[in-house]
Amino acid sequence: MSSVARIALGSIASKAPFTVRAMAARGIATSAVMQKDVVQELYLKELKGYKPAPAAKADESQVKELKLPAAPQAPTVDADLSEQLAKYDAEPEEATQ
Repeated sequence: MSSVARIALGSIASKAPFTVRAMAARGIATSAVMQKDVVQELYLKELKGYKPAPAAKADESQVKELKLPAAPQAPTVDADLSEQLAKYDAEPEEATQ
């Protein structure tokens, strides 16, 4: 209770008879009116009315069968590698600036 209310209550209580003092001393209690939450009510209604779809057959699945790719072929190596290396060594070197 605020100090202003105490002072006002004290001045009323000292000048009034006992029954008025008792009525003045009583507090006034008010409760807030509960308002319905429309969105929550709608959500709960839809949630209660939800029926899940029946489960699909176990043998019908969406997973595809695994098919491995064909094995790659090994790269071919020239049989005469020493001849190619000799040609490379014989080429003149290029100077870059």
